[in-house]
Amino acid sequence: MKSDAKRIFSNASSLFILQLITYAISLAAVPYLVRVLGPSKYGLVILAQSLITYFIFLVDYGYDMWGTIQIAENQHDKKRLSAIFHNVMAGKLILGGIGFIIILILTVSVDKFREERQLILLTFGMICGQILIPSWFYRGMERMKFIAYCLVSVKAGYLLLIFLTVRTGADYELVPAANFIAYTLAGAYGIWTVYAKFGLNFVRPVFDEVIRGLREGFIYFAKAMTDNFAKITNTVILGFISGDAAVGFYGSAEKLMDAVRAMLSPVFQAIFPHSRRTAARSKNEWFIFIKKAGTAVVAFSAVLAAVIFIFSDFGVRLVLGEEFMPSVPVLRMLAVYLFFFALNNIMGAQTLVCFDRGKAFLNLTIGAKMLGLLLSFLLIPAFSEKGAALALVSSEAAYSLFLAIYIIKSGLLYDVRRSGM
Repeated sequence: MKSDAKRIFSNASSLFILQLITYAISLAAVPYLVRVLGPSKYGLVILAQSLITYFIFLVDYGYDMWGTIQIAENQHDKKRLSAIFHNVMAGKLILGGIGFIIILILTVSVDKFREERQLILLTFGMICGQILIPSWFYRGMERMKFIAYCLVSVKAGYLLLIFLTVRTGADYELVPAANFIAYTLAGAYGIWTVYAKFGLNFVRPVFDEVIRGLREGFIYFAKAMTDNFAKITNTVILGFISGDAAVGFYGSAEKLMDAVRAMLSPVFQAIFPHSRRTAARSKNEWFIFIKKAGTAVVAFSAVLAAVIFIFSDFGVRLVLGEEFMPSVPVLRMLAVYLFFFALNNIMGAQTLVCFDRGKAFLNLTIGAKMLGLLLSFLLIPAFSEKGAALALVSSEAAYSLFLAIYIIKSGLLYDVRRSGM
């Protein structure tokens, strides 16, 4: 038990520190870009990134969860690890090809996308790195430092290229080009580590196994997609209804919040494999673990949210500049979102998924995110970027309520507690 806790702490703390470095590097580009590009051009960059995020989730599919589970359960079987790795990579390549066909169709058939076809295609280049970087493999092996190495490489390369190439608002298309180059190089490093550091051998993908991964990973893909659908779609709807400047105001606040939210991601990633194994071994042991870990994570997120809410005016003025002051109310609402985001991870991924309640988890997620989508259509026309933020926060709060009601009514906690008697 102590060795498990030590490993979790080591994984979380090392990734946490390196993730802070990563996002510090990434954030360094934001003040520069918002001032050089201005709200409208920066908004175009954010809109293109939001569109491509749909396809990032497509190529990640359910592998971030399903692949992690498969690797975690076969950590000491190198032959099986090699087979799982190559079958997952084959699936990701197939999905990447499907995504590229879809994006080509969109840039021909949708006027707004056709006008910025080159920007969108360059932004799609991030998908190459997303396919190649085997973060799911590292998580399953509980070797989080390799994820951090890849992230630091991506962000450092991206920042360097931004400062070297983006000089005026006309250079906005060079932003995704820098991302494409950095992600691809980091992806190549990621593939190298799998063979050189973990000793995997090339295994020809088996079609039936690739299909099995797609079939069994679908529920995780659907969950991840619906979980983030409202968040992504907020930006896209905002771009079509309120214009590029509104996207710039909303997107810049979201960038700041994403950097803060990333402080929680290493903790979630480190906890999940242990939560899964503990839940399978002993419900009572899992309850003791998640009670301590969950309380700490939620309390930490509440403190972060409060700090951001109080100092949002100062933060926007310092990081983004006077031209982006409309981002202040957006950032305050996103601070509230941060708290519910952490709470929902504990009740959702760390609880329902670990006890094989995937179907219920998916249905609850879909319900909350569809509510968020409806609110986006209702609030954005009236309140622009503030309406987008309000819709996101409201749907996340509703999600917390849905999860809590299900956990109580299903008797899940009662069963866990009874097992410890």
